[in-house]
Amino acid sequence: MEKLKELIVSLAGLMSVSGSERYDKDALVGLVGPYFDEYECDAIGNHIFVKRCGRENAPKILVDAHFDEIGMLVTEIKEGGFLSVTSVGGLDTRIMQASEVMIYGKEKIYGVVASTPPHLQKPGDSKKLKKVEELLIDTGYSKEELEEIAPIGTPVGFAPVYTELLGGRLAGKGFDDKSCGACAVRGIADAKREDLAGDVYFLFSSREEIGLVGGRTGAYAIDPDLAIVLDVNFAYTPNTKKEETLTLGEGPSVSFSAVTDYTFTRDIIALAKEKEIKLQTIVEATNTGTNGNVIGLTRHGVPSAVLSLPLKSMHTYNEVISLDDAMELASLVREIVTCKKIGEERAR
Repeated sequence: MEKLKELIVSLAGLMSVSGSERYDKDALVGLVGPYFDEYECDAIGNHIFVKRCGRENAPKILVDAHFDEIGMLVTEIKEGGFLSVTSVGGLDTRIMQASEVMIYGKEKIYGVVASTPPHLQKPGDSKKLKKVEELLIDTGYSKEELEEIAPIGTPVGFAPVYTELLGGRLAGKGFDDKSCGACAVRGIADAKREDLAGDVYFLFSSREEIGLVGGRTGAYAIDPDLAIVLDVNFAYTPNTKKEETLTLGEGPSVSFSAVTDYTFTRDIIALAKEKEIKLQTIVEATNTGTNGNVIGLTRHGVPSAVLSLPLKSMHTYNEVISLDDAMELASLVREIVTCKKIGEERAR
């Protein structure tokens, strides 16, 4: 578990605001590359890692998790060291004021989203939710320095700060979806080459947060025989509905949906039961909100399933996951990519 935790934090700490997935490419390859035989970064920033089984004409098994995360882009540089920004992806503006950010220009700059004290607010201001474009990031630099270091178009992300909570919980930014990517890497790495059901392609896909882009193009290039899509899903908190959420600490989930393959989903449930791996189920009738919506439609169609890691406070700088859930997901990935029966049946 300690090694998986370190991998989750290391991957989540990389800069990968949608559209900027190449920024930390060398660091990513350093963390993930040793577990695979081949690596490619394609034209739109998909990171594709391959672990070969050593057999000719083997089935292609795709494991997808998206590498990109929500963030911002600089739109204006103001006097006094302030930056205006716009959002990239589904940024939750309710949590933005006073948050810590990193500006990824010619050098990394630490910043804080400015907050107007209650004493200086106009009547009614406290009840208004500011748009992202109305927020200001305070850097302490001069306007002239910022124009050189962080020009318009520079990506901005949440500061990579991580906290371990009681009960094996981990809090920080970027767990959507790099925590699932870490589970995929751990599961594939733990699978012995001779046990693989086929050649395993790990797609750390780009631009999911802005329209499921990389999953679509990456799967087209790989042309897999079957696919599992890993992403986070909403964990239960007292202000949510239990039927729409997962229970943190009870393992990952598999989705029942019209956009996924029913037989493959049932096979995964049976496999988890056989291997005594915790697995929840959730119904997402016509939309999983993941790359599973598009990967199954690739070329002539790909039997696919969606596995999810429960996560609290999605799209904030303090997303919360359970390390126990992460371990279960890594184990399930290992069992799927080494299950000869699933590989043979799906490749027919």
